[in-house]
Amino acid sequence: MSTTATHPTATETATKVAVTYLRVSTTRQMSAGADVDAEGNSIATQREWSAKKAVALGASLQQEFVEPGASAQTIEKRPVFKQMLAYLGEHPEVDYVIIYMRSRAFRNLGDAVMTKRTLERLGVKLVSAKEDFGDGIMADAMEAVTDIMNEVQVRLSGEDIKIKLRHKVENGGTTGRAKLGYLNVRVEHDGRLINSIALDQERAPLVKQAFELYATGDYSLERLHVAMADLGFTTRPSRKFAQQPVSIAKLHTMLRDPYYVGIVTYKGEQFPGRHEPIIDQDLFDQVQQVMNHRSKRGQRDRVLYHYLKGLLYCDRCAKAGRNARLIYTEAKGRGGTYAYYLCRGRQDGVCDLPYLPVDRVEDAVARHYVTLGLPTDFLTEIREAIDQNMASESASIRELHARYRRKLTTLAAREEKLLDLTEDGALPRERIRARLRQLQIERHRAEQGLTETGDKIAQ
Repeated sequence: MSTTATHPTATETATKVAVTYLRVSTTRQMSAGADVDAEGNSIATQREWSAKKAVALGASLQQEFVEPGASAQTIEKRPVFKQMLAYLGEHPEVDYVIIYMRSRAFRNLGDAVMTKRTLERLGVKLVSAKEDFGDGIMADAMEAVTDIMNEVQVRLSGEDIKIKLRHKVENGGTTGRAKLGYLNVRVEHDGRLINSIALDQERAPLVKQAFELYATGDYSLERLHVAMADLGFTTRPSRKFAQQPVSIAKLHTMLRDPYYVGIVTYKGEQFPGRHEPIIDQDLFDQVQQVMNHRSKRGQRDRVLYHYLKGLLYCDRCAKAGRNARLIYTEAKGRGGTYAYYLCRGRQDGVCDLPYLPVDRVEDAVARHYVTLGLPTDFLTEIREAIDQNMASESASIRELHARYRRKLTTLAAREEKLLDLTEDGALPRERIRARLRQLQIERHRAEQGLTETGDKIAQ
């Protein structure tokens, strides 16, 4: 945005005209005072130094251009800078563009050179408030060297950030804003506060419920979106946006994200995370199977739902020696939405069963159940069946628990072998590191499974 400047420091006898270009990278720097920030990161500090430079040049400040809270490395990504160039084209009386420092305006040599040439064609000189290069060939050379060093510093800082981010994720840390179901928090560690990730007690249970509902296969993303909105599943509010129901696109991204089982992904690689998982690996795998099946050609989500869906068959087709399921569907008319069942054989042209309204089907099923009588030994048989299933499930859990133990033993041996190969130099270190990371992920899953099965055995 550009704002008209009123600077009492500009002299009435000024014979030159100047505009200022002030830029910050974050919105927080917009409101910091000059007494708080002496390094030029705030607008107030840049404004103060630019006004002093105008006085030294004998120029009056005619316009101020402020690039607020946008970290952009190239001029092309700074709309206010473009506005300033357009303004200069319409105001030939301007003699100077005053900036705080060249590093504030330019992050690479190319932008600096092009901007200088553009301003020279307009008869405008670029002046730095804190850097005095003078005039002439040597001054131009010093400006170029400064711009080159600024670009080198930007690139080195970028590489340093990449290294630090990778180191963080390799140690299980989370980069950036917490994902849905988690919160960015400050916790005390060894007597100092550090950034960390904690469960969002309000949304984490809803994240788990969304995975559980979709794993049943009875929910399309559209229907899951509606169901979760009814349950109050919303995004976190921010300064710009109020909380709102989680969109279908965000649900899809969430259901595909291994972060929720404790895995951090960085540039396509996966690392065991330090954050607390919201779901277990089995549930995540079930969801992936449902999503993979529905992504196949010819497959689609089941959008319509009814509690009798999939349980009813056509009696007429059964008497004719055919096995045809009754299909639940809905149709919209002038009076609203009409729900009904139709015979699959009718679609194939081999059955004449009419369309059956849902209320009639529900009533017929209810009347039929009234006629059913339970045998006297029904309760005993049910109890025996439950006991057998419980015993079978308990045996399966114990077997799975033992399998996880064996898996951990095998992984430990494989890891030891890889470490031996590292010492011998038999394999490239990058390949060994990649295999070790994969082993870490497998061990993380096995340990998680061992804990879960152990908890079930203890119940």
